Amino acid sequence: MEYLPGGETGGAGAWSPTASAPAVADEDWGEALDELDALGLADYQALMDEVATVLGEMHGQDGRGLPAEELGRGLEGAALSLGRASLGPDEVVTVQDEELTGALEAVGRLQTRLGALGFRLAQQAAARGLHQESGMTLVDWLRVRCPWLSSRDAAQVMSVVTASEAPAVAQIGEAVASGDVPLHRAATVARTMTRLQESLDPEQQESYTRIATAAAGRPEVSDKDLSTVCHRLLEDLLHEKAPGERERAAIALRGVSSRKVAPGLTRFTIDAPDGAAATLSGVLTSQLAAPAPDEATQEPDPRTATQRRFDALLAVVNRGISRPGAPPSTARATVILTIPFDPERGLPSGPATTADGGYVPPRQASEVACSAELTPVWMAADGEPLALGHKARYATPSQWLALVARDKGCSYPGCSALPQWCDSHHVDWWSRGGETDVSRMALLCGRHHTVVHQHDLSASVDGGTVTWHV
Repeated sequence: MEYLPGGETGGAGAWSPTASAPAVADEDWGEALDELDALGLADYQALMDEVATVLGEMHGQDGRGLPAEELGRGLEGAALSLGRASLGPDEVVTVQDEELTGALEAVGRLQTRLGALGFRLAQQAAARGLHQESGMTLVDWLRVRCPWLSSRDAAQVMSVVTASEAPAVAQIGEAVASGDVPLHRAATVARTMTRLQESLDPEQQESYTRIATAAAGRPEVSDKDLSTVCHRLLEDLLHEKAPGERERAAIALRGVSSRKVAPGLTRFTIDAPDGAAATLSGVLTSQLAAPAPDEATQEPDPRTATQRRFDALLAVVNRGISRPGAPPSTARATVILTIPFDPERGLPSGPATTADGGYVPPRQASEVACSAELTPVWMAADGEPLALGHKARYATPSQWLALVARDKGCSYPGCSALPQWCDSHHVDWWSRGGETDVSRMALLCGRHHTVVHQHDLSASVDGGTVTWHV
């Protein structure tokens, strides 16, 4: 740039870019700074505008750098700003009520914007298939890359990303990326639209999504009210269908969902088509659910009606899963509890756990053990099940259960597949002379079993730990 003295070409105090800026000697810098200091406010602002314009032309984006540069700088600046805003315990007590409330509201807005950016990045990562390159689901990939992200939050991201792939439903993803709708509320809409997808044409999908997204973006609509809106969409759909279409839609909408109500209690919600509903109703109204007075004391049954219905349903489930001695192929339909035992005392040495890490109190575990398939797995001091080697191609039921107790699910790094969906893989391949022994096997889900064989991956088993060399 070259400063043009008053009025010659650019007017008093004007700055103008030139093809090449003349070199300025060190002794001339003092004079240049004096001229800068002598500028009035309007002239100084004009100078800054000219600088911004030239820099914008250099970058080609109105003064902004490349997207990756701006992303990195923006996040770095946000981190620095949050560092300035952090307060210690002794400092936060000095903040006045009004300022404290305002700060909390500001944090909420920041969380929404940060969540929107995180979703946009995750959506792009999914579009590029970054998770597929490592043979993972999007949920597992996000959990590995963002360890602070809960499984529930990662699942919500995947729900919205998956639903938004349909052009008619893409607006819910756009609402999250723009910060108009929080992720957890968008996930409620996304799951609803995914269920409705097979029963709606594209125009209906877009209309239903617009209604639900608008409700999700309104702060005065509570999470409970939003769920009600989504349920009403399901109900309206079935009422609008002709009888034959209604039956097909109901079958497409079947499902079971669950959520933790409180520690020790899980709520299951079942949406059953009429035929299946009749079967469940038959169980819930059968003799299994009738009051049963105590035979010894003749005292009335203390259970409530809902408790009796639960016990009736569980009795039928337990009958279905009680398959002692079943081969590995049917072990996936059994309840698997790992109960550590003390060999010297012959008693459990700790709480029982389910295959997915849930806690089961000792008394309840004893009750399940009476009706479901349960094989005690003796654990060594280092956590490794005792070797149950067998000169056969496939793992025995006891060996498979021992692998479940050790690996807790797919042993591939970052995978969260439950053991029910895993196979027993020979670390030393069977075709290469490997033996069927617990110490030389590992659980792998179907996807990663394929990955291991495709890439000829190896693993080492040290005590109770399987390490894959990827």
